[in-house]
Amino acid sequence: MTFVIQKVLWFLMLPPTSLVALILTGLLLIDKRKRLAKGLIISGLVLLYLLSLGPIANMIVKPLEQANPPLKKEKISADAIVVLGGGSVDLEWLGARPVPNAETSSRLLTGAELAKRLGIPLILSMGNGEPFATKVNDADTMAEAAFAMGIPQKQVIVENVSRNTLENSHAVRKLLKGDRIVLVTSAYHMRRAKIMFAKRGFTVIPAPAYFLCQPKKCTPVSLIPRSGDLALSTTGIAEWVSLVWWQVRGEM
Repeated sequence: MTFVIQKVLWFLMLPPTSLVALILTGLLLIDKRKRLAKGLIISGLVLLYLLSLGPIANMIVKPLEQANPPLKKEKISADAIVVLGGGSVDLEWLGARPVPNAETSSRLLTGAELAKRLGIPLILSMGNGEPFATKVNDADTMAEAAFAMGIPQKQVIVENVSRNTLENSHAVRKLLKGDRIVLVTSAYHMRRAKIMFAKRGFTVIPAPAYFLCQPKKCTPVSLIPRSGDLALSTTGIAEWVSLVWWQVRGEM
């Protein structure tokens, strides 16, 4: 229950929910505290607009992705490849099996390519990080996809209990005797994941996937707000807040 409450509070503090709450608070106070109310409404609208712009979104996420460039095709020595789940799509309502979402698929593709090349164990780690939405486990959906890609079952280790990056690192520590791993996760998430796994005693070779930023010229069109850019800004803000939060808690 505590995990669910934490998740709900987490979503409430992130855009766009937090910005909508700011605007609504202003509207509720418009009769009693007119000056404060106008300030809240204007602040909420301005922030909503700015965070919906591509250049702003890139500014937030780019430093996270620059920290770990793509892994080059060079000789790698490791005990295992660890792929962290990033979500699944539950297709039960269509009578079909669940599948990895786009982010998880990108991570898995990178991990599967490395597993085929290196011939070392492929650890798929993540249970369900959204317990109030679905019961699907990311590791299970990744395993099915990995087998379809031609990875032998004996090469795959499934860890489908952990619910976040910290739990991922502890769970993999219990599964793996070796200390040298190739860690695969989204580029924006790699900094935090790398530190957490290193704190469990692993030597981490980062293999980031699912890069979100790309070079774009600033044109008048860049001033048009887009929902996709707001989502990108939210992803970046969430990761920066997570870095601070886990550092304060002493887990990084």
